[in-house]
Amino acid sequence: MWSFSILRSLALVFATWPFTVLRLLVMGAVTLACLLSVAVGAGLGWGVGHVGSADFHAGATVWGGIAGIVVVSIWVWTLREYLTYLLTAGHVAAMVMVLDGRTLPSGRAQIDFATATVKARFGEIHLLFVLDQAVKGAVRAVVGLFDWASMIAGLPGLQGLIRLIGSILRLSTTFVDEVVLAREIRLATDDPWTTAREGLVLYAQNAGEILKNAVWLTILRWVLTVGLFVVLVGPAGVAVWLVPGAATGWTLLFALLAAIALQRALIDPFCIASLMQVYFAAIAGQRPDPVWDARLAEASAPFRDLVERARGALRPTAPGGA
Repeated sequence: MWSFSILRSLALVFATWPFTVLRLLVMGAVTLACLLSVAVGAGLGWGVGHVGSADFHAGATVWGGIAGIVVVSIWVWTLREYLTYLLTAGHVAAMVMVLDGRTLPSGRAQIDFATATVKARFGEIHLLFVLDQAVKGAVRAVVGLFDWASMIAGLPGLQGLIRLIGSILRLSTTFVDEVVLAREIRLATDDPWTTAREGLVLYAQNAGEILKNAVWLTILRWVLTVGLFVVLVGPAGVAVWLVPGAATGWTLLFALLAAIALQRALIDPFCIASLMQVYFAAIAGQRPDPVWDARLAEASAPFRDLVERARGALRPTAPGGA
């Protein structure tokens, strides 16, 4: 089964509760913004729909609600760098420090301290975002290089199973970039590109153990999310029973959005803390394998980008040049 301690993961989440509260506030704000924008969009569509037939009226209301969701999606996308910087990197930094036995301040001071640590490592938000995207791309390449599929690929009738397992493995890589980031924060090097490259190679060397645990966490994550949806859809079902009609679909959608918001705020930190334990235990005492380094460079353009940026960081600046 898994090789992480559930109690230790919970302890890490509880010790970094200011970030968990911040996650709840941010995810709650996104969900509330979605509710308001859908309501406003549907209301505008409902008003405009009066100029046409009953079918046009209903369609305008639905499309108005969809337009509201699109507006919120664009808004969240514009904040993606900030959310990556503050919610993800800051929380990971705080958990690494707790894992290493360091004492953190509580309340808002913990958030300020952890984000200051991240800024000291990476500087600008944009740099961290670019690094994170490169790591994500390289992580996905590891699944394609994993040799488990070749062992059964020649057997008849198993191609569908291989595709299914591959999809599950790709889904389970959600938090691997966070644990690579955790190693960078722990080492506190001046060259995040080289450190990320080495962290990815170490991940590839131990992909079997890490992915096994990541699959368990993925299953747990979505089982808990479905459970949250079932709990939230209860009051929504009462509302639909009291006021039946076209609102049924929207009510279910809002229950789903709320469940996903709680997943991101409460369940995801637990998954990161758990996979962090597995990753650090697996790579302890190891050095990056040049063979895996070469395989990743051949298979992954994002990994090659990390290599080039690392070389650029080590290249001396010409006198008088930028």
